[in-house]
Amino acid sequence: MSVYDFEALEKKREEFLSRVKDLASYGQFDEERWERLKKFVYNPMPLNVDVVIDDCTLREGLQMAGLLTPRPEEYLKIALMLREIGVERLEVMIYAKSDKEAVKLMKDHGLGDILAAWCRANKKDLDQAIQMDFKQVGISHPVSYIHSSKWPNLKLKDFVERVVDAVTYAVEHGLKVFVHGEDSTRADWEFEKLFINAVAEAGAEVYRICDTVGCGLSDPLASLPNGIPAKVRYIRRETKIPYIEIHAHDDLGNAVENTMATIRAASGLYDRVYVSTTFLGLGDRAGNAETEKIIMNCYLHYNVRKWNLKPLRELAVYIASSLGYHLPVNKAIVGDSVFAHESGIHLHGISMLPLTYEPFPPELVGQRRSIVIGKRSGRHGIKLKLEQVLGRKISDDDPRILNLVEMINYEFSTRDRRYPMGEEEFRMFARRAGFEV
Repeated sequence: MSVYDFEALEKKREEFLSRVKDLASYGQFDEERWERLKKFVYNPMPLNVDVVIDDCTLREGLQMAGLLTPRPEEYLKIALMLREIGVERLEVMIYAKSDKEAVKLMKDHGLGDILAAWCRANKKDLDQAIQMDFKQVGISHPVSYIHSSKWPNLKLKDFVERVVDAVTYAVEHGLKVFVHGEDSTRADWEFEKLFINAVAEAGAEVYRICDTVGCGLSDPLASLPNGIPAKVRYIRRETKIPYIEIHAHDDLGNAVENTMATIRAASGLYDRVYVSTTFLGLGDRAGNAETEKIIMNCYLHYNVRKWNLKPLRELAVYIASSLGYHLPVNKAIVGDSVFAHESGIHLHGISMLPLTYEPFPPELVGQRRSIVIGKRSGRHGIKLKLEQVLGRKISDDDPRILNLVEMINYEFSTRDRRYPMGEEEFRMFARRAGFEV
């Protein structure tokens, strides 16, 4: 590469970093400056569809093996916090005594309009929803030949008639109806198309593409049945259903990507698309697409700003404690270690520009940066940790810093210590070095 090319790129780099550092917030979080920085760095794409979060933590999420059953008041708090974030639909169960008590509490607190009852395709389930004064229901039924094996004596015509009868009954009772096509990504399209049109004619407003075992493909070139963008296009072109929804499982780790692929495919085809998610990805087997990940992907990459991001961390901690769920420390967005930095390379980058190793400020989602001092933290990390503890900047040539670095390096090198320092231990070393902490 010629000298001229390097000079041009160097100028471009300087201009870029000057702009980034001008917009970066140091110390107190400045949301307006961050929004400008986000647009400059990530260049969000336009999205021509309204993304409606249909959170089913209190239905699908609670089906995860080994979780505690929440108390009604815990149901309520989770629901209220989801509404605070901006979730527009909450899918719930209605069969157990605790479910019924929780639904009553949620209705008493003004959540009735966004609650949706999960039902099977029978009048008994629907009658319960009607008696409990729900305004909307989801009627779930298999659409793949694989899942039809559960009822060997029924014909395909029987399946369709059963669901059509259920939809008709629900609509006649004033309910808004979503139909869940279980195992859609392994369904024969000719049958699924017939099924969708039949429920649309009966009055269903939304068809849920259920990637029940997570085998869907996000590739826009993938064909039916498991090509999800193709499925969206075919449903739009060949059926009468007004709206679609995606409900993606994470058996192959693709639930978030398949949900985002649905959103992208729906953009320009529909004026809104429903996405069925669970907070923290709770759900059967490997779980589902995480509510928080879909929200943050839409926010960062498509500049969707309809949600309140600040409670994300608080809700994650509350759900984990109330359901007896172990929140992985490296869980994206809400985990304990997402904004924790220990290695010297990372700490050097953070000290110069937090954006180096943080895609967005921790304060945005109710998190905070944590500086962990360990064997590989180095001078930059120790200084950064000290400034965090003291709440002020320290000069690089302060002799006390050199003393502190020497003591901490000695602690890790001579004792072959493997575990990082705790907060109080670090403060003790800082005091020995001459700092008032």
